[in-house]
Amino acid sequence: MFTIIGGDGSEYGPVPASQVRTWMAAGRANLQTKAKKIDEDTWKTLGDFPEFSPEATPAPPPLPGDSTVAPMPSAPADPKAIADEMLARAEKLSVSGCLSRGWDLWMKHFGRFLLAYLVFILISAALAFVPLGSLIFGGVLTAGLFHYTLKLLHEEEPVLSDLFAGFNEALGPLILAGIIVALLSVLGLICLILPGIYLLVAWQFTYPLVLEKKLPFWTAMEVSRRVITHSWWRMLLLMIVAGLLSLLGLAVLIVGIILTLPISMCALACAYDSLCDAKK
Repeated sequence: MFTIIGGDGSEYGPVPASQVRTWMAAGRANLQTKAKKIDEDTWKTLGDFPEFSPEATPAPPPLPGDSTVAPMPSAPADPKAIADEMLARAEKLSVSGCLSRGWDLWMKHFGRFLLAYLVFILISAALAFVPLGSLIFGGVLTAGLFHYTLKLLHEEEPVLSDLFAGFNEALGPLILAGIIVALLSVLGLICLILPGIYLLVAWQFTYPLVLEKKLPFWTAMEVSRRVITHSWWRMLLLMIVAGLLSLLGLAVLIVGIILTLPISMCALACAYDSLCDAKK
């Protein structure tokens, strides 16, 4: 299984060698395309792998006037393979570490968070007055909030429009993810409380996986479930603490929410970074 970097800078895979050869034959990848095997950490070019050597696979002719690698077509993703790769690189989830790291992030960028989360809360409140507005667009907004927070965590320079990245980059999948996650979680709570609680925790990373990793919504849900299951109790404790902080904010109405919600999201973003974005 191989993961490659397309011309748009995004990762595609893991997919079998046969799929990579199909991309090469279509001119969407070449021997200079960066790639790695699922059980390796080092990025190489496709030409460095014997499976794609010139003797094994003729190099496709370059596209006229364009030497870059075109974006990959959508390919079925294996949730288990993706989750296993993430878990192989993942750090041990530390509740106190996520809270401490999240607090530091919030304090370092207090002004930016204050503005961004005020906009988020106002839009969320407006959607509450639109029939099914929160159900349809809640996941899209949450993904944007993750996106904005992760940019600050990775010391990038976010702009306010990053809160709406989900609308531009993955609107359909995020809407579907939001609806399916909500409905199945509620169904789990109605039928049996424990399955509902399990799913509510296990699907916490669905939205950032759709937006950040460009995964299909169902694949993102399954990857999130598999990754979080390995640290489910720690993730539950982190969410409880984050929830208590939000309740504390509710006690002092809108001002408190603006101050406490960023801490909760920062902690969850740190958890996502530890489990899904760890670099080793």
